[in-house]
Amino acid sequence: MNTRVLPLGTTYTGSNGSAHAPAAAHAPVAVRTPAPARVSAPVHSPALVQAPVTYGNGAPVVVYQQVAPTNSSSIVALVLGLISFISSFFFLGIVGIIFGHVARSQIKSRGERGNGMAVAGLWLSYLSVLFWVGFWLVYFGVIALMVGAAIAAGGGTVS
Repeated sequence: MNTRVLPLGTTYTGSNGSAHAPAAAHAPVAVRTPAPARVSAPVHSPALVQAPVTYGNGAPVVVYQQVAPTNSSSIVALVLGLISFISSFFFLGIVGIIFGHVARSQIKSRGERGNGMAVAGLWLSYLSVLFWVGFWLVYFGVIALMVGAAIAAGGGTVS
């Protein structure tokens, strides 16, 4: 369940539209003093916010508010970036780059969570694509140099 705890002391509106304020978590300890000789009439001021009813020792009221969902494209970008980083499937890194950029644009427009996963997926995907493209260029370059050296050592003729 996607929920978060709001700080104490804030007001919230219940499902019936009435406003509530949470009770104090730690009320100061009252010291009993003798009653004054003169008792004044109670002053009734209109209460704008009613405190919720608490039972027992006056436990604090905890308010839960729904949190935005995580973007699924950012999860896919991170997984594809990890797979391409630890394997030689650099084409998955290209797909991870696409998913990462799509996820970042969706997160900005929809207000979802998952921007960190999208950025991590982009970094892993870019690094893996750069690494594997560089690796294969060096690999085939060495092979081309060896073939060229063999041809040059043989006089350049094929017998």
